[in-house]
Amino acid sequence: MVPVTSFAEPDNNQGSRSIWTWFAQDESRPLFFFAGIWREWEGDRGTKAIPDVGKHLVFSFLTTDASPDVAPVHADATPVCLFDEGQREQWMNAPWEIARELQKPPPVGALMVVARDTKEDK
Repeated sequence: MVPVTSFAEPDNNQGSRSIWTWFAQDESRPLFFFAGIWREWEGDRGTKAIPDVGKHLVFSFLTTDASPDVAPVHADATPVCLFDEGQREQWMNAPWEIARELQKPPPVGALMVVARDTKEDK
């Protein structure tokens, strides 16, 4: 699981300039989690000047179809959000056949815009 309080998506519907739009559960930005996966990977990371060769733990978070709250800004996808303890328990402990049921957009009203046109959230 990846802990978050908010996340940003670029609103490309505003002409040639992307407007960064921040989403959270509400203005207080309570903690929630993205469904994530990690694994060990062996290879070259880093830069040419400072290579980091060897075994690494890498992770990513899952996305799904755009939620109704995010779609007006970013129609491609929304992170898979785990809002409550039951969802987090299911993600971490259920067999994949059950855990994958969480890979769906959050319901209407689960996320709201909390900031716009800033590269950093407060």
